[in-house]
Amino acid sequence: MIHESRATEVGVQLKAPMVKSHYILPSDDSEITRLNLQNQLLTREVCDGKLIFAPAELEHGEQVLESGTGTGIWLLSLAETIPPTISFTGIDIHTRLFPQEFPSNVSFIQRSITNLPAEWTERFKIVNQRLLIGGLTRKEWKKAIQEIHRVLVPGGWLQCIEPNIPLKTDIGPHTERMFAAVRDLLAKNGLVHDIVEVLGRKLSKTGFTNVQTHTVSLSAHRHEEEFNHRTLMEWFFLALKPGILAQKLLQSEEEFGELMQNMLKEWDESPQVAWSWSVVYAQKRENNVGTAKFCIYM
Repeated sequence: MIHESRATEVGVQLKAPMVKSHYILPSDDSEITRLNLQNQLLTREVCDGKLIFAPAELEHGEQVLESGTGTGIWLLSLAETIPPTISFTGIDIHTRLFPQEFPSNVSFIQRSITNLPAEWTERFKIVNQRLLIGGLTRKEWKKAIQEIHRVLVPGGWLQCIEPNIPLKTDIGPHTERMFAAVRDLLAKNGLVHDIVEVLGRKLSKTGFTNVQTHTVSLSAHRHEEEFNHRTLMEWFFLALKPGILAQKLLQSEEEFGELMQNMLKEWDESPQVAWSWSVVYAQKRENNVGTAKFCIYM
């Protein structure tokens, strides 16, 4: 650790307004390991090993914001690799996953990306957000993008990672049925299954420029590594099980377990089984200010 550590001070700096959560994944201790491993895999496989994938430029004294920070693993990994004169803020509507200790230039605050403090206008050079497909409604996405645009400095960058939920998989009937349940679960909670496509349109309409999408297809076959994309996908469906059963999209634990087993068998028998992830990044229009660039890798 290159910075002095301090204990978590959740809710001390800013008092967050009450926020209704649509989040359909767990937010408890069981998620910590999954989220941290997921972050490492997506950084390595989707972002070419870069924590900052967008062509972002940083100067000493600038600030970075992460929305939906969860365990803070992305912020903490980044803080380990660049000078301590860069400040980091992680926000989330839940505080249960926040780390207990972190460097002195990192802060964690209970806050929604849809309602950021007025004093944060044009404060951050980079805003990072990962996997809020399971947390924001279509209306909330619009507000979130507007808020991100407001708090970015001119020339600042937003980068998001989201999965591509297919309308048709061509793998087999059990896979089709499971993905249909996922899409229905998202729809019943007002969430957006095609958020990668939607993001591109909304960012441009909000005034972002240089809107880019980098998509990577990852195999879901078994692999020798203990945690791989296959593992991530299995954990993803298991994490959605309580919501799927609560909405009666499947009728019982037994039905879910049988469908899961049959789906994975289809994956083993299909040579082309793979799912894609996208990094969507965009820039707030700049005022011709030059900066010095750091290239951040895992």
